[in-house]
Formats: sequence, C-alpha cells, structure tokens
Amino acid sequence: MPRHQIGLVGCGRIGRCLVRLVGRRESLRLALIEEPSEADAVEYLLRFDTLLGRYPGTLGRIDGGLEIDGQQVELVAPQPGAVPNWGELGIDVVVEASGRERSREQLERHLAAGAKRVVLCSPPSDPPDLTWVAGVNSDRLSAEHRIVSVGSVTANAAGPVLRVLAREFGVDRAFLSTVHAYTSQLRLADVPTNDMRNGRAAAENIIPQPTNADEVLSGLLPELAGKVSGLVVHVPVPNGSVVDLSCWHPRQVTAEEINEAMRAASATDELAGILGWEDQPIVSSDILMTSFSGVFDSLSTLIVAGKVSKTLTFFDNAWGYSNRVVELVERMAELDSGAAS
Repeated sequence: MPRHQIGLVGCGRIGRCLVRLVGRRESLRLALIEEPSEADAVEYLLRFDTLLGRYPGTLGRIDGGLEIDGQQVELVAPQPGAVPNWGELGIDVVVEASGRERSREQLERHLAAGAKRVVLCSPPSDPPDLTWVAGVNSDRLSAEHRIVSVGSVTANAAGPVLRVLAREFGVDRAFLSTVHAYTSQLRLADVPTNDMRNGRAAAENIIPQPTNADEVLSGLLPELAGKVSGLVVHVPVPNGSVVDLSCWHPRQVTAEEINEAMRAASATDELAGILGWEDQPIVSSDILMTSFSGVFDSLSTLIVAGKVSKTLTFFDNAWGYSNRVVELVERMAELDSGAAS
C-alpha cells in the first residue's frame, strides 16, 4: 500500500510530537510542514526539545526544507488567506496543529486545494464532520467524514473514564477540574493581555482558566448533554497533568466497584492502549511520554456521601494525544485505500 502523504500545519508542541511519531509509521509519510518560524528555528527545536529530548534519528537542513530520517520534508511559510496547493503536492491528509481556532470555511479551503481530509488538533469554532475521541466514539469514523477534530487533550484523557462510569453506574452530573501544566499560550513573566490571568507568570502562579473539555464531552456523550461542567487550573510544572473528575451517580457506589470497572475496561480491546490503569502511588512526572490518552489512578478513588465518586486520571500534555492523532490518520488512510480498491 502506498504511503499516505501528510501535510502538517504548525510545528509547535503537538506538531513536534507528530513529526517524531509519523516517522515511525510505515503507512505514513510527512511531506510538508507549514510553519511561520524561520527554517533554522524549526530544525533547532525539532533537534533539541526540553520535554522530548534530542531527536533520536537524523535531522538536517536542505534547500527548501528539512531532511528527517532520510526523507525530504518541504518547509513553507503560511500565506495570508491562502493554503498550499495540496493536490499538486500530493498531500492526502492535512493535520492542522497550529493551535489557532479555525472556522469551517478556513478548514474547507484545504479540501478545495486538493487535500482528501483534514484532521484538527483542537475543537474548531464551527462543528466539524466529526469530533473523534478514541475510546469514546472510536467506531463513528466513516469515509464521509472529511473534517475531523480530535477534540482536546483533556477530553481525550477524561472521555473514556466518563464513558465507563456512565455506562456502568449512571451519571446524573459531572464536574471535571483539570490541574494542567503550563503551556505556550501562557507567559513566563507578567505582561499585559486581554485576559488578565492569562498574562501572569505561568511558572510562578496557579492560574484558573475556563475549559472547553466539558462542551466536547457533552457533545460526545449525548446522554450527558447539559450535565458536564468544568474548569482548568494551570500550575507551575512543564508537563504532566491530571483530571479530577467528580460524578454524581443515581445509586450507591463504592471505590472498589469503580476501580474494578476501570481496570476491566482498560483491558478490553476497545480501550487497550488508550486508557491505562495504575495501582502504584504515581505522581505527574511518572506518566511523561506515556502513549495512553490517560492513566487512571486507582489509589486516589474516593466516594463522598455514598453516591458521589471522585477519580484522578493523569495524562501527558501532548504525547498520548499525538499518538491518537496519528492513529486517526492511519484509519483515514485505510478508509481511502479501501475506497480506491
């Protein structure tokens, strides 16, 4: 089967993870990166990464782009109001990892320019064809879905846990508090910004912010529509976050029941490799570079007043999520190959 050609828009934290992961897939090839930064800066940050470490393969500059593990990758700067001619470049899937909120109209430009599909590494401003979260609605993807969002990192960590709890025990109401490592969207020193809290020094403060993970989860789990709320609190760690999920159940539950349900679910084909289950006293640094979307911490499960469960699920800020993005692209490649045969 010929390798599916990938065009990557944005080479930030998620994008750099994707560069490493796509290179390991026999069925995929990274052909082009669209990134506003200078080529030398792109190469430098791919080669030396504070969180991922040195690039493990070969990497160098060539005219017009990069050579990564022996493969030539074109590097272009974005043009205002335009997208590359993906059809002429032979690109099958565009992965939008710029971190910017995109409208439906903006995403459809990629299709008009010849791409077969678009994968969005964040929730868009307008509804996509599908929001796909592994372990929640993995079976929903079909050939007709051309613009697909992978939701948020938090929704990917919390979604499988919330789905299992709703299926096994019922959920009348849920509230998720995400204790999140700081990101490049925050600042390292106090600066003036429209969002006052967003401009405070991220490595020195606990910074509460709104989250869209609750909306994403409500859309994925129709039975919980209007029943999920949440917030995020950014803390001074560079990576490793945790979802603190509180659920109100219609009946009495025990910590033992919930832990066993999560352990059993994590061992099924549906959640294997997506949801980890841990019975050791881990902390956030213990899940760095995990390929799971989330790791359920069974030692932290609590029950309040008999019917309220409180669970913790740890996740790496980018690596597990990026694995899901690549798996989605692989599934799209299978769909396209089946349609062509």
